[in-house]
Amino acid sequence: MIADRRLPLLGALVGALALLSAAGAPAAPVRILFDSDIGPDCDDAGTAALLNALADRGEAEILGMACCTSSEWGAPCLDAINTWYGRPDVPIGTIKRTGFLSGKGDHKYNEHVAKNFPNDLKSGKDAPDAAELYRKILAGQPDASVVMVAVGPLPNLANLLASGADANSPLAGVELVKKKVKGLVVMGGRYPSGKEWNFEQDRAATKKVNEEWPTPIVFSGGEVGEPIGTGARLFSETPPENPVRKAYELYNGAGKNRSSWDQTAMLYAIRGEAGVFKLSPEGTNAVAADGKNTWSAAAGGRHRYLIKAAGDRDIAKVIEDCMVQPPRKR
Repeated sequence: MIADRRLPLLGALVGALALLSAAGAPAAPVRILFDSDIGPDCDDAGTAALLNALADRGEAEILGMACCTSSEWGAPCLDAINTWYGRPDVPIGTIKRTGFLSGKGDHKYNEHVAKNFPNDLKSGKDAPDAAELYRKILAGQPDASVVMVAVGPLPNLANLLASGADANSPLAGVELVKKKVKGLVVMGGRYPSGKEWNFEQDRAATKKVNEEWPTPIVFSGGEVGEPIGTGARLFSETPPENPVRKAYELYNGAGKNRSSWDQTAMLYAIRGEAGVFKLSPEGTNAVAADGKNTWSAAAGGRHRYLIKAAGDRDIAKVIEDCMVQPPRKR
């Protein structure tokens, strides 16, 4: 009789433990496609480090990356950073367009990293077209499972939207994105209104993505990352063999911080608000012919922007802790 009375209690205890276990179970890694203009500024390199570090922690899965400038050194620079983190096989594409952000001032570090750190690509000429690569990767993913993060101008994403059916998918670009992408996070614009470099470089692409992208978009404006300085710790906490450290040295000078525009977008894409950010109300972001953006509140709107919920130094520590984290796979 005593054993009989204990059975219901034991069952209840097992059930409670199961609930606690489920509540404490880690979330599935966020599936990331990363679009970058790596070269004109070193925060792209810092963002690639942040992404790899969070992948090492099991918080992200890196599906692929692409460079959105015509520089032949962008794709191999990304490959070199991934190789440093033990991920030499991450697919990397690039835009197949000439003359876009590929001048001398646009490769202050990516050429050096591409030529002096281990990578398989060696040149962007050896990388596939970014939009085609995105189509291939998206076609193989579960529906509504991918988060795309764009931290430069938006021609690769505009080309993806304009793409047609191919061997990878019978869906046109907009429909493929609508089916496979959960959301897009963009570093670009200023909020609630203003002008920002990324949006100004290819205004037609910016306008197309803002108006035609079929999933929710969260924008990290220039005002968010500008006062968040990171990078100095790379020189005291990582070795000279780290290509991200070299990128900051060549662009910014050894031991100096740089604004963390791009890292804020990636941090939100993977961790969400997490006590660091909060989101604006729903609305619509409009882009004028001169690249200026204006956000307007609208119920049911697909656009929101990031607002900081923590201090700049606190956010910088979160970001830089990841940037200096030793590669797990080395």
